[in-house]
Amino acid sequence: MNKPMDQEAVQKKIEALLQELDVPSFIVFGWKKTDKEFGVVSSHHNIPPNAAIKGMSWALNDFISKSL
Repeated sequence: MNKPMDQEAVQKKIEALLQELDVPSFIVFGWKKTDKEFGVVSSHHNIPPNAAIKGMSWALNDFISKSL
């Protein structure tokens, strides 16, 4: 397996991606760091926090309903 990605480096790349897209947006990104560890970062760009919260809540509910 490749070297685990550093949490801070991933956060910076995600923030740069949203800046590059230059559209109001948010993202939650998860990845496998090691065989037993996962990382998660989130970021938003020019979107009201309540809109990001609503979107993340919908995504969490959707994920749960499809996983159970």
